[in-house]
Amino acid sequence: MRAFEFLTESAVGREFNHLEDLVFSDPSNGALKAVDILKSLASGAKDVAVKWDGNPTVYWGRDEDGSFHLVGKNNWGRPEGKSNSPEELEKFILSRGKGETWRPKFANDMADLWPMFEKATPASFVGYVYGDLLYHPGKPKGIQDGKISFTPNQTTYDINPASEIGESIKQSKVGVAVHSLYTHFGDKVGEPIKDVDMFKGNPEVFVVGQTYVTHKPAVGADNIEKIAAEANKNQSNIAKLLEKRPGFSDFGQIIYTFINQMSRNKQLNNLDPKHFFDWLATSKVSQNKQAKIAEINQQMGDTLSAMFFLVREIMKAKDEIIKELDSTEGDIKTHTKGVPGGEGYVKTGEKVKLVPRDRWTPFRSD
Repeated sequence: MRAFEFLTESAVGREFNHLEDLVFSDPSNGALKAVDILKSLASGAKDVAVKWDGNPTVYWGRDEDGSFHLVGKNNWGRPEGKSNSPEELEKFILSRGKGETWRPKFANDMADLWPMFEKATPASFVGYVYGDLLYHPGKPKGIQDGKISFTPNQTTYDINPASEIGESIKQSKVGVAVHSLYTHFGDKVGEPIKDVDMFKGNPEVFVVGQTYVTHKPAVGADNIEKIAAEANKNQSNIAKLLEKRPGFSDFGQIIYTFINQMSRNKQLNNLDPKHFFDWLATSKVSQNKQAKIAEINQQMGDTLSAMFFLVREIMKAKDEIIKELDSTEGDIKTHTKGVPGGEGYVKTGEKVKLVPRDRWTPFRSD
C-alpha cells in the first residue's frame, strides 16, 4: 500500500509552530497540548501531511474583470508590482535589488511561467492562489536512477514515474505546491485551498495540494508519560516565567531566537539554562532585558531548566515520529543534503509542524 494519499485540502504556512515550541509559544497550556498531540499520533496520523520544500513562492490569479496576474513574493500587495504582462513582471523584478547576478535569470524564469499559469487558471476564477514552485523550466526536473527527481530548495524529491503522481509530473513543465486562496491582490488573510482540480486545465502545470500520510507511526509511551508528568508539574510555573511584564513582554520570542540559533549551529543538545545565558550575553538583547531575565530566573528556581527539558524531550519524541514516517515513503522518496527525509510534516488540525531541526537549517525568518 502506498504510504501517502494525495488529497487537496488544508493549508500550511508560517503560522504553524514547531511542536516543541508550544512549550513557550503557548506558555499557559503548550506543554500539555504537545503531550496530547503526541498521544493522538499514537492512534493515527490522518491529518499529518508532507511539508513541501518548494521555492520560490508565487501568487497568481484573476481580478473581477478577468485580468490575469502572476507575481513573486516581493511583488505581492505592491501596487507597482501588480504586473499586467510577463514583460512587466520581468521589468519589475529587474528594477529591484542591487544588481545581483542571479536576478536577470530569475526575472526571465518568472516571466516564462506567465502563459502556462494563465492557461491553467479558469477564465471564471476570481481571486489569487499562493504556492511554492517544485520545478520549472529554469530549474527543471530530471531523471535519477529511474526516478523523476527535483530539488526546489534543500530537499530532493524522487518520484516513482509509474505512480499516479509520477504520470502527472511527467507531462508537466512546472510543478507547484499550493497552500492558500486569497480574495484579492494583496490580501493578507487567505484561507486553505480545498480543491486544486480547478487549476489542472493545463497539463504543463502540475498542481498539488496537501499530501497526507496514511501510515500510523509508533510513539514511545514511556517517553510520553515522562513528558506528561513534567508538563503537569511545571506548566503553571512556565506560564508565570514567561508572563508579560511592564517593559518586558517578549521573553518567549527571545527563547525562540535562541533555539533557532542553536539549531543553525547544530547545537540542539545544548538547550539548557547555561548555554542560554552564554548566548544571551553575546546576543542583541538589551542589557536591561538581560538583567531582567536573570532576575526572573532567580525568582523562578528550576523553571527555566524544566522548560528546556520539555523542549528537548518533546523534540526527541517528534524526531522518532519523523524517522518512522520518512522510512515508510512509497511513491515519494526524499533526502536532504544526503540524509534520508525531507523538510518534515505538518499536523493540520492543531497547526503544528514536525520539522527535523537536527538536519534542517532554518531561514532567518523561520
